[in-house]
Amino acid sequence: MRIFASAMGQIDNVGDTVLRRAFLDALRGAGELQVFVGARSDFYLSGLGLHDEDRVYRTSAEWRREISRSTLREASVYAFNAGEMELQRAYALRYVRLAPHLALNRLRGGHAVHAGFGVRQKTGWRIPVAATLRLCDLVAWRDAYSRCAMGLGRIAPDWAFATGAADAELLASTASRPLLAVSVRYNGRHPDDAWLAALRGLADTLELEIVAVSQIERDGPLAEELADKLGGTAMVWDGPDHLAQEQKLRAVYQRSLLVVTDRLHAAVIGLTEGALPLVIADAGPSKAARTLDAVGIKGATIGWTLPEPAAFERRARDVLSRREPILRHVVEARASLRELTRSIGKLTS
Repeated sequence: MRIFASAMGQIDNVGDTVLRRAFLDALRGAGELQVFVGARSDFYLSGLGLHDEDRVYRTSAEWRREISRSTLREASVYAFNAGEMELQRAYALRYVRLAPHLALNRLRGGHAVHAGFGVRQKTGWRIPVAATLRLCDLVAWRDAYSRCAMGLGRIAPDWAFATGAADAELLASTASRPLLAVSVRYNGRHPDDAWLAALRGLADTLELEIVAVSQIERDGPLAEELADKLGGTAMVWDGPDHLAQEQKLRAVYQRSLLVVTDRLHAAVIGLTEGALPLVIADAGPSKAARTLDAVGIKGATIGWTLPEPAAFERRARDVLSRREPILRHVVEARASLRELTRSIGKLTS
């Protein structure tokens, strides 16, 4: 049975290729993988880990044509592109247009999978999206908020948890690490001087060197600015190759005791290399905090506004004191993803 999966993501976002690579790996064991990448360059594709036997589609016309042919001739699996869901009109209409294909494919004995999603914000457009999702055999969300907003499906970890150091290596990893990594989004709230002073104080207390990293290429100028203000160094993109940047990031995280970030996949990828997260969140649960909470990692947030400088250190020390159970939650998340992968495989067995 052929499996149709889109792997489109942001061209300068390592997290987008990391989670999609893990998702494609989960799908590949269930059938012949047909992957839509559009006009994405080979630099983007480097992070997807495609296999020689995977068939790649470069144009939307060819992709739609092949899906239509498949619907008329055979049973197949349609796998929705994992990632963040924006419940807006254009997004909802794409789901509604797919509904006839999903229904006909189901009548032929085919299947549909919708796993690894998070809802950015609940809106009325969830109603037509949820109606389309009822044609899927498997629906999974990466946090409880998304599951509650959509009213169907189960909760499963973000696919990026499946990557990184092996379980035994992760649990055996040492807390004797010299770095404190910082990853802040360029278009979010920027830290003020008091917040930066508290972070610098934490690094001094723990005797850590600060490295500002850019998970997304657009974060680069801010990373360099933060490195200058914090007296640290910056690790930014020096080329468009996703795999090369991911390897550089992982090398930093493997030497980092903490990752201070408002980027979901900086927190997750850091965790998969043994770096514990301090998630920066505004009032209410952030996307990153929700996703960590879903795998049992709680109490790892710090606000943009600190009640006092010591609050930063107290939260950091609390997280560090729970190193072993936090990393065990990562191992448990991977076990959940393996079970989810088996569920996908059973659809075509």
